[in-house]
Amino acid sequence: MDENANSTVETEALQVDPLPDSLSGGATVLVATTGDPSQYAVCLRILCAQGTEEDTAFVVTTTESADRTIAVYDRLGGETGRPSISIVDTVSEQQSVSALYGGTHVVFTPSPGDLERLVMAFSDLSDSLAPSNGAHHLVIRSLTPILKASSATRVSTVLERITGLRSESGLCLLGIDYTAHDEETMAAIATLVDGVLWVTQPSPARLAFDYQPTRGRHSRSVLDGGPDD
Repeated sequence: MDENANSTVETEALQVDPLPDSLSGGATVLVATTGDPSQYAVCLRILCAQGTEEDTAFVVTTTESADRTIAVYDRLGGETGRPSISIVDTVSEQQSVSALYGGTHVVFTPSPGDLERLVMAFSDLSDSLAPSNGAHHLVIRSLTPILKASSATRVSTVLERITGLRSESGLCLLGIDYTAHDEETMAAIATLVDGVLWVTQPSPARLAFDYQPTRGRHSRSVLDGGPDD
């Protein structure tokens, strides 16, 4: 189950700046990167940093398999307490209806663009979720393949349906390669979030963050100019 995980995340070599204090639970956050946000597992890093071992999370993977996602998450979490995860895998070829990978529940869908099956997969995971006193989080590692396959309007409608799956104190993390989309698409997605976490790479071995609240959902202003230089 290691599927070349080392090529995706070098946890020992990569320096990751602390997350901004203003990034708090209960928020829906657009995690904006240049390139695939799964490359350095940014959303999974945030989940490990912000969550606890009492928490749970639904994770949608659209560019990497469930196997790789689990391997990377295990490396990032180490021995520290972190949320348990259930996965919707939209990329693997085996396309089983559901499976268990070392205790991780995985539901497969045919493609990132099959949004109805995505909603059904969340329903399946919700039905199998054990009761928990912790927060419940939602992570879509990269929206970009979904937006490439469906209109921004349709994606926004589905996101409005599924973001309610997180608990009041849980995070909803939506990764996106903002360089792959036009301003209209980015503006449409911005109406759904509470803030944008701009992820930059000041050097090849470092990730830095700049969190810009949107003054509540339905504000597009933070996307007008991208991250500050």
